Amino acid sequence: MENVKLRKLTNEEKQKVIFVVNDLFSEDIPEELTEYDLLMKQKLDEFTLKLLKDDEPSQIDSLLEMCEEYITEKKNGEAYFTAGFGLIMMYDMWLNQCSFWPTRNPELWAEWDKLKNKKVKRG
Repeated sequence: MENVKLRKLTNEEKQKVIFVVNDLFSEDIPEELTEYDLLMKQKLDEFTLKLLKDDEPSQIDSLLEMCEEYITEKKNGEAYFTAGFGLIMMYDMWLNQCSFWPTRNPELWAEWDKLKNKKVKRG
């Protein structure tokens, strides 16, 4: 069995990843929440936790490089969407449980689309 070395993200690195994920994927909360809105928020939280797990140093370095590029381009007023494209692809593949991109998992989305009509009571 091969001995794989794992690396942990520092707190500062975790904050950077969380900032980029939230900036890319978080939308304004609609006035009338649906079960779908809650599910997508949950899925985004799960994806973020997956990114923050210990991983191989090369994987973490790649993630941090994408995040740093995104932050730098956003700060410079450039088209920072391209820098976040790798994360968008990763999220889409993870969400659709698919190993290739672009994809849409019709079985998942058929069920999830039904949740768009179920309003959530606030309060």
